[in-house]
Amino acid sequence: MKSNRFVLIAALVLLATLLSACGGSPAAATWPGLAADENAAYLTNGAIVYAIRVKDGEELWRFPDKPSSKLLFNSNPVFTSDGQLLVGSSGADHTLFRIDPETGNENWSFSDADDHWAASPLVVGDMVYAPNADGFLYVFDLSQDDADKFVTKVELGGKLWSQPVSDGTRVYVPSLDHQLHAVNMQTYQVEWSTQLDGAITGAPARHDGTLYIGTFGQTMNAVNASDGSIAWSQPVKSWVWGGPLLDNGILYFGDLGGNFYALNASDGSPVFDSIQPDNAILATPILFNGQVVFVSESGNVYSLAPGETALSIERLDGKLYTPAALSGELILAAPFQSEGGILLVALNMDGKIAWSFAPEK
Repeated sequence: MKSNRFVLIAALVLLATLLSACGGSPAAATWPGLAADENAAYLTNGAIVYAIRVKDGEELWRFPDKPSSKLLFNSNPVFTSDGQLLVGSSGADHTLFRIDPETGNENWSFSDADDHWAASPLVVGDMVYAPNADGFLYVFDLSQDDADKFVTKVELGGKLWSQPVSDGTRVYVPSLDHQLHAVNMQTYQVEWSTQLDGAITGAPARHDGTLYIGTFGQTMNAVNASDGSIAWSQPVKSWVWGGPLLDNGILYFGDLGGNFYALNASDGSPVFDSIQPDNAILATPILFNGQVVFVSESGNVYSLAPGETALSIERLDGKLYTPAALSGELILAAPFQSEGGILLVALNMDGKIAWSFAPEK
């Protein structure tokens, strides 16, 4: 079964992380992470973070200058409120870095976590909420003048692989141990924890006092943000790895069996019967020109217009596990294990390849 095959892939990801923690090779054994602004794409791949100019696909810089066997980057970089980049290592060196996007130079780091950074941090103003696989949520204030900018850490238990979300009052943090935690942003106390039916690796979607979150228990769930009670739970056909996209009251997401869903956020009822384009779907969909864009393990980039059938707009060499990113009128996709060594592809509004990036050795 497709979901069983992906269990093996996920196990290999864990193995790569464990090997790197023992000083093994930092080669890109895990799929990449991706973020973009109007000027550049920022790609995490193995031991390197690349900056690629979106105008033409030319490399701008790479971090660090000399790759280290102790570093392994695979989470999506995030931007701070002043435009800097945050990215953590999943290798033996458990460092969270802040990098200048213009130069690629490190301008702050934190190295006191006990395990790897699998999840992207959440940035709210000057505050950073960074989940670590050691089971702690680390809180930083980037406006502090002192070097470490560390505020506190909140013990949640279980490995934390999902990016949190916030409503301005609480930070909501999923865990691999089936828990969804709500942490007060003022007191840093855990206000509630809700047990769901499976491990959680995707970031929740949030709207109007409700959190929407998928699990390895083969469900999509709506959770009340005020007290953690479950408003509804909708069974699906396989594990849900990525978070859902919420648009106009509809949740869009895929599962590891290759099924793609659209559910009403109000009650979890299907908008249409699930479709099965080709292969496992891990990444959270994105919106582009009023259409839902999602990618599959087979390398296909799909576009879904409301009320229409999903259309493959391009098939890339390699597997697609990383969410696509947008920069202006370009869709950016990061293939994994491309035979041609291509790490990033830009598609224009017509779905045609504008450029591709393969780093020089």
